[in-house]
Amino acid sequence: MATADHEIVQLFQQKLHPLAIKLVEMLNEHYSHQTERRGCGYTQATRVLAEYINSPRDPQEFQDLKLFDDFNYKALKSILDQQASYGLQLDSWRNLDLNNSLHQFIGAATDSDFKQSIVQVQEQQQILRSLQEQAQLEESKLLCSMIEDVILPKTAAATDLVELCTRVEKPKVGSCPMAENFFLKIAHHRVLRGGEINIFVDHQNRPLLLEKLNMGDNHSCISLVPLLMNGVRLPAGSLFSVDYDRDAIQNKQPNKQYKGFVIPYDEIPGFWFLRLTTLAVSPQNRKRAFSTHFQQQVDNGLYSPGTTELQQLLEVAQAQF
Repeated sequence: MATADHEIVQLFQQKLHPLAIKLVEMLNEHYSHQTERRGCGYTQATRVLAEYINSPRDPQEFQDLKLFDDFNYKALKSILDQQASYGLQLDSWRNLDLNNSLHQFIGAATDSDFKQSIVQVQEQQQILRSLQEQAQLEESKLLCSMIEDVILPKTAAATDLVELCTRVEKPKVGSCPMAENFFLKIAHHRVLRGGEINIFVDHQNRPLLLEKLNMGDNHSCISLVPLLMNGVRLPAGSLFSVDYDRDAIQNKQPNKQYKGFVIPYDEIPGFWFLRLTTLAVSPQNRKRAFSTHFQQQVDNGLYSPGTTELQQLLEVAQAQF
């Protein structure tokens, strides 16, 4: 008996446009993605999104639309190509549904293929914005929001989120399914003797990310609050990597409890988004969302993967200053 498609797959199929085949396979938990290295299809889908999120949104190019299966961007291209002859000045095909000059144009313009293209695109973009609200599952809401923002990027001013700079290239930090191991231990104040943690804070000294050193992969970080990267909202519990010279940073203060420092986030040249961790989803939904990835953590004896909450890591971070 065939299992039903993942809620995200169904939403895009029914309401907007089918997702790319590889994303559908991942979200439907094809066995090829439930390996020791990949964890589960849901985790792997967040790694695929990372490939887009770590690049700046291009206002003119259509690369991001490869998230969809064979998306026809002819209407988008015709709007950009013909806009000048209709007296419009559009610098991008993104967020056209929020463009006031286009709303005025539609209200005044006579019917034409060009006008129809604009109406069609605006309707599609409005639907994309609504999918997160239509999703029932916590993990579906997270991914719908991330896909929405890759296509319709947000700003720091509109979201009131701290925007991280992206590194030029990916640091050599892994994102295997066991990457949560030491973050789970740190949440329970089990820091290895030689281990260090650095807390990256905003200008009000609010913790944004926690970085670990000498515990598994160095320079992997977990976000403690939602953040913005290249116009995409990333939930708390996102895994990042970073590479910088801590000794060169003057504006830092030692932690109160553990080795390491409290460091302003903008002293760091850039971060790299890797994937969502299992901590991005609340404990009651974690097993459902991360399936074989979560089970792998249980089977490998990770410290309380089913009950640990991100709030515990945030409290560890807040106790350092």
